[in-house]
Amino acid sequence: MKGLLGWIKSHLLIVVSTVVILVSLPVGWVFSSGWNKTIREEQEKRANAAYNKVKNAKVTYVIPSLLPDEPAWSESRPPNRVMTGYVKEQREKRLGSGGGIVGEVLAFNRREHALLEPELLPTPVSPERETSLKYRLLARMAGDPQLGERSVYLGMFESIGAGGPPDPVKLATSIQDLRERETRRMLDAGGASQLTPEQTEELNKLLSDRRIAETQRRAKEISVYAGMESFDRAAFADKTAQIPPVTRAERGTPTPPSLGEAFGWNFDYWVVRDIFDAIDLANTDAGGVRANVENALVKRIERLSVERLPVEVKTDPNARAVVEEDEFAEEGAGPVGTDPTAGVTARVSNPEFDVVRVRMTLVMDAASMPAFFDALAETNLMTVTDLDVSEVDTWEDLRQGYFYGNRKVLRAAMEVETVWLRQWTTALMPDDVKKALKIPVAGEEDLEGDG
Repeated sequence: MKGLLGWIKSHLLIVVSTVVILVSLPVGWVFSSGWNKTIREEQEKRANAAYNKVKNAKVTYVIPSLLPDEPAWSESRPPNRVMTGYVKEQREKRLGSGGGIVGEVLAFNRREHALLEPELLPTPVSPERETSLKYRLLARMAGDPQLGERSVYLGMFESIGAGGPPDPVKLATSIQDLRERETRRMLDAGGASQLTPEQTEELNKLLSDRRIAETQRRAKEISVYAGMESFDRAAFADKTAQIPPVTRAERGTPTPPSLGEAFGWNFDYWVVRDIFDAIDLANTDAGGVRANVENALVKRIERLSVERLPVEVKTDPNARAVVEEDEFAEEGAGPVGTDPTAGVTARVSNPEFDVVRVRMTLVMDAASMPAFFDALAETNLMTVTDLDVSEVDTWEDLRQGYFYGNRKVLRAAMEVETVWLRQWTTALMPDDVKKALKIPVAGEEDLEGDG
């Protein structure tokens, strides 16, 4: 034992190290087991959390809509390679179709509208011919008997089968001739100096029947009662388009029209053309046969007024065209394109399109009135924003020569909103009109930057 103790004392460092090793092994095992459990549990928690995130992950698949009344499709679900590929394909198809739809809408809005004097607008072919071209366009728009020019609006009325009632003078003369002939016949037959009450009643009925027959005959010759007198130049106060424009003689000034005025005339013509085409569409059946007044949907255009394009065109004494901004082109009103105070649609002129209103009063077949609203929408971007309906005194109108047939008719006073996409109208505008509408003019930005 003494030898062992001596050996231990002489080898104390080895003995202590051995004891430490022997003790640390079980203690380390105990502690390491605890640490391992803690670490394992923590890692398991993290792994489970990550797994649950993946397991519960969802993405929202969206296929956009292309039309205002068409809802977009969307669905939230776990990501799926097949679903992702399908939605991607559908989105690309829809967005591709969107470009086609934009083109179709643009073509629909433009229709066959063209400049009536392409050598004048948007830029005259030559400065030397500018004045003569302006007056030539004015003659076409307003008519000029001295030049043998008829207003293009007369041709527009004829193109939809429009016309007036029987000529009142001719009708009165015809009725008077009939009265005199029948009075003499009755007096000669009775040998009396004056008609009896019975003969007077018979004569009055005969004259009334003749008047009705004449108005019926005229109603069968035309499709709608309308003429140049239908244009109202005051419905929008100072913003009313002058249709047709005043003639060269009526202008009373040697100053030629401005390019802005010329474009305004052409634009007014487009607006009226659309309204007339819609009326003609409503009065034409599926086989392309235009109805006469007695069977037509729109029987009479009593009044038609167009709001001028939202720029005010003035000409200074030096014959330099000056185009001033109108309230529709004010800063802040355009970019959004809507104004809650602007009416039912809240649309206002903006950098994308111009909004021009039309007010008109029509005598229409009461039962078929909705079909006319459809005809407006089928013709161009037009929306009825206001409508007031009233009764028609058919006997009073008949006395004035208007025969509407036997179906019930109503007098409809309405406001129609027309929309004109600048994507095609801008290229036809003179620079002064573009400036008034805050449309960039080629070269203007560079000049301003250099200054």
